Amino acid sequence: MAEPSPAPTTATPVASTSKAAQKPAGPRLPRTVIREGDNVLIRLPSTIIKPIKINSNQSVNLGKYGSFKAKELVGRPYGHTYEITEGGLAVVETTLTEIEETEANNEYIKASGAQNLTFEDIQALKNEGITGREMIQRQVNEHAAFELKTEYSKEKYMKRKEAKYLQMFTVVEPTVYEVCLHNFEKQQSKIRDLRPDTLAQMMAMANVRPGGKLLVVEDLHGMVVAAAVDRMGGDGRILVINDFDSPPDLHLCDTFNFSPEDLAPISTIHWAATEESYTPPDLPLEIDEATAKAKNSRDVVKLKKRKATYDKAQNARNEFFDGGFDGVIIATEYEPYSILERLLPAIGGSASIVIYSPYVQILYDCHSKMRAQPDYLAPSIMEPWLRNYQVLPGRCHPQMNGMAHGGFLLTATRVFDDATAQSVMMGRKKRRVEKREREAKKGSGEAEAEAEAEAGADVAVVAE
Repeated sequence: MAEPSPAPTTATPVASTSKAAQKPAGPRLPRTVIREGDNVLIRLPSTIIKPIKINSNQSVNLGKYGSFKAKELVGRPYGHTYEITEGGLAVVETTLTEIEETEANNEYIKASGAQNLTFEDIQALKNEGITGREMIQRQVNEHAAFELKTEYSKEKYMKRKEAKYLQMFTVVEPTVYEVCLHNFEKQQSKIRDLRPDTLAQMMAMANVRPGGKLLVVEDLHGMVVAAAVDRMGGDGRILVINDFDSPPDLHLCDTFNFSPEDLAPISTIHWAATEESYTPPDLPLEIDEATAKAKNSRDVVKLKKRKATYDKAQNARNEFFDGGFDGVIIATEYEPYSILERLLPAIGGSASIVIYSPYVQILYDCHSKMRAQPDYLAPSIMEPWLRNYQVLPGRCHPQMNGMAHGGFLLTATRVFDDATAQSVMMGRKKRRVEKREREAKKGSGEAEAEAEAEAGADVAVVAE
């Protein structure tokens, strides 16, 4: 039985980007390609992700995997794999070939001693300056039991050697999934053990969409806010509530290459400003005549910035008290029910409420309190579950090692406690009854008109 499998890769040279191409006079390149100043993710053969910033005047050092000029990536699409050669970067092309099953098996292969090359021999070959592909081929030739391996074992062997000796990397676009996965694998506590699939469920359950109005309370360094920005696409409103009288820490948003238009929906407010009795600090905001005459005065610039900041904070506060938010996401270390009580007046009817926590005990306490209140409909706790699969021709199966725990979600719907309110079905039933009555009256009126017409016709006949 024949099965396709990736053949040995070949490299195609990539022409270096010219100086004129680095600084195009035309419009800015789209986000689908690598641009000057963009943040990109580099996936190394060891599966390690390294974030870098594209600067045409600098080189990118990947350790033992070599270095290259960053300008060679400008204008190139994401997803390509490159090999670092003496002439620059070369695109690695992969094709599918057929793997023929043979009678070979691994039964007669010794656990050790099959490789004739010693550690000293390999070091000597490295000192000679041979390429990575030559090193792999030399080890294959000196492997006494290589031909006794199955075709699948040979393929795994070659992949291990390529990851060890070839200077290759893959350029990955910093999407919400990739950035969340990178932080989850590198430092889970930074995003409070938030797994990418859990974040996707949060966005879906909170009904985050273009044109939406979202309320966010998070201390995940902007991971939730970035996912909401990516979904809205610059159309909607995102109000972020933080602890301090200063902009919140949303530095993860900088890794997504968002444009100013994409980030325009974000506004911030601190907890003190959510109280009706709050009074902002009494700071001078007006410019006197003497100061205004000095156009280049530092005081003028300072007052203008202060006035702009004050107006922006006041607009965010007015937006909070206007309410009508159709989605709420809470992902913070603080007790969630106390936050929900403070936000409740600003949450609109039928709004989706999503609370994330890496600890189910915290959500259980909040869940029991929400069930006792008539303001929340169907509060429920769920645990996201994820299984990764290997997808190869004829060899699709679950991965042996699964991902770590991804946290818990508490979801509910905001409702209003109104004794006079009726369900949607009751309203539909009432409208159906009224429609039947109108049709019955209309039908009876038509019947009476027809009877009168017939009676008039009979009178006319008698008169004749």
